[in-house]
Amino acid sequence: MKKLITLLSISFAANATNAFAHPGHDVASGAMAGFMHPFTGIDHLVALLCVGVLLAGASHRVRWQGIILMVSALALGAGIGLAGFVLPAAEWMIALSVLVAGVMLVWAHAARPLLLLPGIAIFALFHGYAHGVEVTGSSVAFVVAFLVASVALVGAGSYATLAALRPATRVMVGVSATLVGIVLAVSRFG
Repeated sequence: MKKLITLLSISFAANATNAFAHPGHDVASGAMAGFMHPFTGIDHLVALLCVGVLLAGASHRVRWQGIILMVSALALGAGIGLAGFVLPAAEWMIALSVLVAGVMLVWAHAARPLLLLPGIAIFALFHGYAHGVEVTGSSVAFVVAFLVASVALVGAGSYATLAALRPATRVMVGVSATLVGIVLAVSRFG
């Protein structure tokens, strides 16, 4: 298990040279593109899996609140992007979301809802915005599909964490996410 996590950590860090949540990332039209985007953008993939891992350590009530906040913020952010508004520093916030999630996983024994829930909402707003800006065709199908995929990834992160029930798993995922977040943030300078 440790070898698999180490291999995934190296793979995530090596492939994180660009945050893929920006206009021009392939075709962004229709349900299939919307569903696949969270799986193919390393920034979204890592952030959503981290949210799942963080929520796994929370109470049942906070888990549901986190999922509802995340979906609501993703949808609001997509709406802002679709409406043509600009959220400044969106790419930075997306990179920061991965970095912060990783740090929270490494140093927090259990994420405090007072920090976790607003963090999920703020960062999901920017991830949703990036999706909304990308849409080129059927926006409703794209948005609904990326919301479904996002919930699936959060669920996968929670399930895997609950199945492992090891603090070392949380820390290894956290270190991996932190490395990806650093690479994403540094790539903004280039």
